[in-house]
Amino acid sequence: MHFAIVDDEDAVLCQIPAMICRLSKHTQIQCDCFSDAQSFLLKYASQKYDALFLDIDMPGINGFDLTQHLRDCGDLIPIVYITGRDDLIIHAFRYKALGFVRKQLLEKELSYALSTVFSELQKEEKLITVKTILSEGGGSETIRISEIAYLESSRHNISIHLLSNKVLTTRNLLSTYSEAPEFEHFVLISAGILVNLAHITLKADKIRFRNGEELLISRRRIKAVREAYLEFRKKVLI
Repeated sequence: MHFAIVDDEDAVLCQIPAMICRLSKHTQIQCDCFSDAQSFLLKYASQKYDALFLDIDMPGINGFDLTQHLRDCGDLIPIVYITGRDDLIIHAFRYKALGFVRKQLLEKELSYALSTVFSELQKEEKLITVKTILSEGGGSETIRISEIAYLESSRHNISIHLLSNKVLTTRNLLSTYSEAPEFEHFVLISAGILVNLAHITLKADKIRFRNGEELLISRRRIKAVREAYLEFRKKVLI
C-alpha cells in the first residue's frame, strides 16, 4: 500500500509514518510526506495513492480545498483529516472523510483511523485476473480495477492501460468488461475504448488523465459520456 501524508508541521510528518509502520504490523506500507498541498499535487499527477492523511489548517491550499480538488477530479481516495483544532471537525463532514486524528491525541486516535482505512480498502477492493498474450509471456496477472486508466480494443486483443503506465494485453472482447458490474464506473468514449471515470476530467470532446494524456470522444458518444461523467461526479460530491 502507498499512503500520502500532507502536513505543514515537520514533527507530524516524522511521527505519522513511524506510527503507521508500527501499527500496520504485517502490512507493508510506503508513506510519501509533503509539507504543503502544492508539493503533493506535483507528485499526485503521476502517483496513485491508496489513502491520504491530510492536515486541515495549512497556509496556501488548505485541507478542505485540496479535498475539493480531488473530488472534482473524481478521485475517491480515502481521506483521514489531521487537525489540532476541534472547531474544524464539524465542517469536514461534507467531504466524506473516513476519520479524524487530533494532533494532541495522535497516539490514541491514529490506530483507530488506520483500521478504518484498512477496512475501507478491503471493502472496495475489486480485482481481476488477466491472462496476457504469448508475446508478453502468456502468464496471469491479478490487478486492481481501480488501477486501470482505460481499456482499448484492437484486433481481438484488449490493451489494459494502468495508472502506472504499464500496459497488459489479453485476448478478449471489450464487452466482457463494459457489461461487467465491476466496471460500473467505466464509460465507452468510442467503439473501442473504455475509460475509468475516477481518473479523468472532461474537456469538450476529449477526456484527460492526470498525467496529461488525452483521448478523443467519438461524436456519437459525447452526450452519453458527459452524462455518465456528471452522474459519477455527483455521486462523489454528495
